[in-house]
Amino acid sequence: MNLVGKIILGGVIVYVLLLAVLYLFQGQILFLPDRNLIRTPGSLGIQYEDVWVGTSDGVKIHGWYFLSNESERVVVLSHGNAGNISGRIEIAEMFMDLGVSVLLYDYRGYGKSEGSPSEKGFYRDISAVVEYLIDEKQTKPEDIILYGRSMGGAVAAFAAKKFPVGGLVLDSAFMDVPSMAKHYYPIVPAMMVRYKFSAIDYIREIDGIPVMILHSREDEIVPFSHGSKLYEAANHPKQFVELRGGHNGVFLTSYRTIKRNWSDFINRL
Repeated sequence: MNLVGKIILGGVIVYVLLLAVLYLFQGQILFLPDRNLIRTPGSLGIQYEDVWVGTSDGVKIHGWYFLSNESERVVVLSHGNAGNISGRIEIAEMFMDLGVSVLLYDYRGYGKSEGSPSEKGFYRDISAVVEYLIDEKQTKPEDIILYGRSMGGAVAAFAAKKFPVGGLVLDSAFMDVPSMAKHYYPIVPAMMVRYKFSAIDYIREIDGIPVMILHSREDEIVPFSHGSKLYEAANHPKQFVELRGGHNGVFLTSYRTIKRNWSDFINRL
């Protein structure tokens, strides 16, 4: 075999090995759970209720419920792919300032929740959380607002398709995993992507539920175009709010904008 042939063969072998690694370790790339709770609302002097919710496949999901007596509304946060709810307490504080109750929960495999991360499992988790609010907390479905950040956008959109909730908010969310894989690994065929988390497919099927899309042009992880296309795919009533700041720092950088638009969104429901 001549030198050119050897180089081509070597390139093919490297490419196949790269595809094999990406295929086999997609879960480790996508899911970045942290079992350690770095703090609790109690350690910050915030009143809350420890919540345990059982899923349809027998997994116990852990969460924190913050009760407000000012409104019947409850915001359910489906967070991103990394960490756990202990890093999202400031988000709960914002909603309490707005006079609405909040339920932060951890997906299976995150924080104190049982089980291991999986796409189907996450959908079971959010379904169980919404059913818990309806059955145990006597919350009307139309008083529930589903809030999904980043990967949580697909989880929240799935639940908004399933339940007649009052509103859906997607913050820095991506369209689906294949689109993200194409952005970061353009040489990987779509057929090799095992996860979907297709927020854009779910949002197309949602009708009659107010939708708000939040996204920053400075998002270095999820391109701004994903937020724009999610907005285009959503049915009316809908609104788009442009933020500023990076993916993980946008809440602090755009806090006033986020809080103001959340207040307006809640008041319009």
